[in-house]
Amino acid sequence: MEPYNEGSDNLLSPSGTSIKEKYFDQLQSDFQLLSEIVLEQLANTRRLLNDKNDELFVLMKKNEKIIDSLDNSIREKVINSIMFFNPVAIDLRKIMAYYDMTISMERVGDLIQNVGESIKKIDFSLDGFETYVKLTGKMLVHTDEMLRNAVLAVSDSSNQMAYNTILMDDKVDKMERKMERKLAEGFQGKTTDYQMLINIVNLNNIAYYIERIGDKAVDMAESAIFLLEGKDVRHDKELKKSLPFKMEEGNQ
Repeated sequence: MEPYNEGSDNLLSPSGTSIKEKYFDQLQSDFQLLSEIVLEQLANTRRLLNDKNDELFVLMKKNEKIIDSLDNSIREKVINSIMFFNPVAIDLRKIMAYYDMTISMERVGDLIQNVGESIKKIDFSLDGFETYVKLTGKMLVHTDEMLRNAVLAVSDSSNQMAYNTILMDDKVDKMERKMERKLAEGFQGKTTDYQMLINIVNLNNIAYYIERIGDKAVDMAESAIFLLEGKDVRHDKELKKSLPFKMEEGNQ
């Protein structure tokens, strides 16, 4: 029989760590692994812009299955932790924050797959499309930084990282509008064949998907703020004007 103090929350494992603590550590570990795989997917997507090889697509499909599996595992742990441990307010805040962040991270995985499928359909070698490789790459780099900051906000308990992620969102919104404008202006009045139309439609889609990845990074940053400060900033329209931190020069 496991040694225990009063109350089921205080059950101890043979190592002396409470069962609840070990369970929450495992929840955090699963989320960290999920984050690492999603970030790897984002890096693979950037490689696809310059090298659309089949092996990379196959790898991304395999990773997507792992993401789905971790998503299910984390959701199950969240439900079990509420059922078994009767969590107090601070624990419940942690559970719900990880639940919300997992939903956002799984959605990022889906959006990355959408970007990859769109890249597969584009022929960047056609005249006039080379410039869009660079712009798409910049959007992916920026959202990668947002996503990493959101993850670090949780793993390093850094609310500054969370606030910086929120501040970075305006830039990716501007990049999406720039892509739409350049596509509209770049091919206005030009005769377009079928593949060119496919390129234009899918570049528009990619810009939208990447902008949505940025939105999900913001959602995770907001969940991190809730976890660290107990403050719900999801619907605070004045938040950016009143942020306690400002972005570092390199992030602007």
